[in-house]
Amino acid sequence: MFIHSFYYALKTMLRNKSQVFWCLAFPILLGTMFHFAFGGLSADEQFSAIPVAVVLNDTKNNDIITDMLDTLSAPGENQFLDITYTDETEALSLLEQKAIIGILYAEGTLSLTISAEMTDEPINQSILSVFVEQFNMSYEALADIAATHPEALPDAISTIAEDTDYLEEASFTNGDFNESLTYFFNLIAMTCLYAAIVGNNIAIDNQANLSSLGARRSISPVHGLVSVFANLTAALIFEFTSVSVSLCYLHFILSVNFGTQSGYVLFAALIGCLTGISLGFFIGCVGQLRRETKFGILMAVIMIGCLLSGLMVGNIRMYVEKFCPLLNRINPAALISDSLYALTVYPSHERYFTNIATLFLLSLCFSFAGFILVRRKKYASI
Repeated sequence: MFIHSFYYALKTMLRNKSQVFWCLAFPILLGTMFHFAFGGLSADEQFSAIPVAVVLNDTKNNDIITDMLDTLSAPGENQFLDITYTDETEALSLLEQKAIIGILYAEGTLSLTISAEMTDEPINQSILSVFVEQFNMSYEALADIAATHPEALPDAISTIAEDTDYLEEASFTNGDFNESLTYFFNLIAMTCLYAAIVGNNIAIDNQANLSSLGARRSISPVHGLVSVFANLTAALIFEFTSVSVSLCYLHFILSVNFGTQSGYVLFAALIGCLTGISLGFFIGCVGQLRRETKFGILMAVIMIGCLLSGLMVGNIRMYVEKFCPLLNRINPAALISDSLYALTVYPSHERYFTNIATLFLLSLCFSFAGFILVRRKKYASI
């Protein structure tokens, strides 16, 4: 009887156009819109030359400083500064008009004037400040060496001229993470939780007072637990297949990079679908509300969970973590998306398996509570 119930439950789900749309077509459409919305974004933003004004007050070292500044402002991929040589009055006027980021004064060494009230580019301000500080340190070091050990000056100049990098960039994972990926992670989380729609229908269709199908099943010779378990198994296969199709579409068609750990990604999707189905089954078993009312409650729970996990507002999860971290620990949408995030960012699987274990525990709790409610109501011959 289990196989019979399983077969017809799966057949019914495939024929339900509404379920197919929400669980398969809608995530694909939304993922396509995400792709076009974030298609122009890149993890590395292109750097543009910083506009500055230069005021030369030291006629003695003008040639040295202008040669250095001209090198830094030479057009090309490595252009650092966009320089305007002018007097102090005109430079202050340009700064007030926000035509430049700062003013460089050449007086033996460089000094920098930046008005925080007149410009709103703190990153470029910081870059200029570091540049001026590094230049003055090098200039003073060379001046001291020239005065005390002139024979060592050529070696000192060559040493300073070398661009030595003491840090080596290394990646602990094979994934190529950028901020737009969090939206796709949350999209997969939402797709998994849409399995709750099927779980909700299964619960209602096994209650005689809420559906005609439930009334017929209540007098069926098939044991209620067998019927419910067969329906839930069919729902899990249907939903996992839908999520897998969405993942394949995002990865192979839209080139969304979920990393190289495909098995772990699919396992997270499977547990996410299990959580969604059990959540829907639990809500469907609570109370005597009509199908439409329970569906509305269910969608509200899913959408609020997805909102707090970052589907609509990317950085909202950081505020949730700051003010109410418990929500991130029990929100299924946040747990699913964080599992995918952990696979991309972290070298170990500790965080991933912690999220998976929490999702599995939530699934057990929802399923157990749902079965208890069904048994108490004595629907479907249970």
